[in-house]
Amino acid sequence: MTPNGPLSIQTIGPQALPRTTEAMEELLKEHYYRVDPAEYFERRLWGIVALADMKSGAVNWDSADGDSLFAQFKGVLKNKRIALDVPPGETLSSRTMASIESYTLMQHVIETALRLFVASEERVTGSSLMLKLVNMRNATEFRNALRPLLGPAARHKVQTVMFPPQLRGDESAETKQEMKQHLAFLTEWLSFFARFYSDDKFNGAQGNNQLKHGATASPRADLGVVLHIADEPPQNFSEDDWEAAAAIVNAESVSYVVQERGAKDTVPGLNLRTDNSDPATNLAIAQVGITIVRSLWQMSQVVAFPNTARNYEYDYSPMPNELFEATTKPPRAVVQPLLKPAPRQPQRGQQRKRRR
Repeated sequence: MTPNGPLSIQTIGPQALPRTTEAMEELLKEHYYRVDPAEYFERRLWGIVALADMKSGAVNWDSADGDSLFAQFKGVLKNKRIALDVPPGETLSSRTMASIESYTLMQHVIETALRLFVASEERVTGSSLMLKLVNMRNATEFRNALRPLLGPAARHKVQTVMFPPQLRGDESAETKQEMKQHLAFLTEWLSFFARFYSDDKFNGAQGNNQLKHGATASPRADLGVVLHIADEPPQNFSEDDWEAAAAIVNAESVSYVVQERGAKDTVPGLNLRTDNSDPATNLAIAQVGITIVRSLWQMSQVVAFPNTARNYEYDYSPMPNELFEATTKPPRAVVQPLLKPAPRQPQRGQQRKRRR
């Protein structure tokens, strides 16, 4: 493979290895704190708002502008025809596309905030969170680590993580009041995020998994669907059922299929789930999550760079009840069972063994 060929990986050389663990940490910190992750999410958020408000024909592609992304994109594709006079596909409008994108952004922000929170529980002075985040691959361990956020000790847990012993600030009454309000804000939202993400609570993370892995997701307003599974008869809600579901979801929605885990030695069942996906509400929750991601990132800097002055933003608005009072479209879902969990059939080899 040539040095500049596709999929080339250039190894700098063993002489570039950090000579000590401390030197490695310095390199990790340099990279981890180079870009504020909250800014990445904010740019996505405002891109979605622009997408939703995009008017037909409002974008003028200029292929003659060599510096434009479109011209570069078109140049890479060479002679491939790009239909500029028609939208890319016919099943999504700008609004329904924004509905999906806002849903996935909200999910991504929530999971990022929760992962940063869990990683922050074991911070080491002088170190970034990088190694902890890289090694956080076991989904069960991660979900179990969120359980304290679901119980009565959530406030104490958040206070311990968010205000570590390394934190030094002024002791003014104003700062103490800001910290108190900030703690309440963080506790309520992180507890909401944990409930939203949890398997045995709202289980909202499943929708994002289906979308990002290319499973069929249908944003719609009418909620009409017929789904046929294997040899089972087609399942469908009655007209009254769908009217009741529409009243619950009450917004643009995203539908997807999820497994229903049964008892041990059972084959999972299947549910068709429809989640509220109102872009304004999704983006509002995402914006709150972005501020919490920034808080966690900033606080990790306090630990990674001890005895260094750092700015920290004491955000404490809106609280969850304030946000949900301002919208008639909070996160809600309708679940339609399609296939119940069933006993797992023994394999042929196992059956023969029993006969003997």
